[in-house]
Amino acid sequence: MKLDVLVLTQINHKKEPSKGFPRLIIAGRTSSYKYAVMQLVGPDLGRLRRALPNKRLSLSSALRTGIQTLDRLETLHDSGWLCGDVKANNYAVGRGSNANTIYMFDFGFARRYM
Repeated sequence: MKLDVLVLTQINHKKEPSKGFPRLIIAGRTSSYKYAVMQLVGPDLGRLRRALPNKRLSLSSALRTGIQTLDRLETLHDSGWLCGDVKANNYAVGRGSNANTIYMFDFGFARRYM
């Protein structure tokens, strides 16, 4: 969780938060627990794909999803981080008015490279 908080803090520590990364609301610790509260997002891409009747995205959905996931990786790399765990389960769709946005999360294997 420490890396998740660090990565999200650095990516969203700009005048305008980076699109496609959950907003970190608060993080801290008590005497017993560490906690992080982030923006709520929808289901991850792996779960969405498995729920489809033929377990496949349409070509147009796959292209839109692929473009957004690559954009998230580019933003992460531009911020000086490498993601060590790129997979469908670490991307999720947004909710409500953000339903067309793909969010990247779970930075437990991320590493600094700059």
